[in-house]
Amino acid sequence: MRGRFQKAMLLTALVAVPSSVQAGWVSQWSNIATQPSGERAAPQSSSMTIAGNRVRLEQPEAITLIDYNTGTFTVMNPTKQVFWSGPIDEYARLVAESRTNAMLKKFNEFQDKKNAAHGLPPATVGLKKIDPAKLPPLSILKTDVTERIAGYDTIKYQVQVDGELFQELWIAPTLDVSSDLNIDRYLTQQRKIGAGMAGKSADQYNALYLNDDYRQLLEKAFVLKMVTHHIAGGFERTATSVNQADVAASQFEVPDTYRKVRLSDVLPSPPTTQPQPPSKPKGS
Repeated sequence: MRGRFQKAMLLTALVAVPSSVQAGWVSQWSNIATQPSGERAAPQSSSMTIAGNRVRLEQPEAITLIDYNTGTFTVMNPTKQVFWSGPIDEYARLVAESRTNAMLKKFNEFQDKKNAAHGLPPATVGLKKIDPAKLPPLSILKTDVTERIAGYDTIKYQVQVDGELFQELWIAPTLDVSSDLNIDRYLTQQRKIGAGMAGKSADQYNALYLNDDYRQLLEKAFVLKMVTHHIAGGFERTATSVNQADVAASQFEVPDTYRKVRLSDVLPSPPTTQPQPPSKPKGS
């Protein structure tokens, strides 16, 4: 009787202790930036881990943690062992302010009074309110192009905004990670980031994130290749491997040795566009 009681207590204890490992996805990617001239930069490698509506994006100089359950955005600099963390809309606001300050500094340094009379309109600091009615029209076209990527069959789609090619997406319809990354939570956070963007690409991304066809297309599928076209240069992101794996909870935590600082001290030059969705994009 005593042995049975001890066994029951042990089982209860094991159930009560939260698991430090959960099922998820681990993928490797090749990223290539393209200059306005069409010149392609050398490929850079990155990795992405997805589990429990959390994403870890690891690049050579930065690690990004996105918690879609809480709406928290974290950026770590492994070289300096520093990090910034906060609500995702706060991240978008800080990036927008940094971009505006850089524009104003450049304007003051390089524009004389004569040029200023014909120069840039006053810059707006902070987040803007997105009016869906004022966004350009967007369409998603399925093509006959297929390609085997990272071991999965994909179908190519074209995203056109206001009649111009904006993105090319190679989608794997049989690769479903929806149990680990919810599309609605992903899009909610991407819309917040979009509010901090500027220029033509801001309207393009915001139109995409508010498009219901886009949501439905990616609800049960995964993007394994994405080519984004922009007047200032393009970006290509291709998966080289995608595997189911057990993911440790520590993958989504900041190490105790890291020190919290301002976002500008983690990334001296915050990106002028939104981070590449986690390429579900579900989901950088």
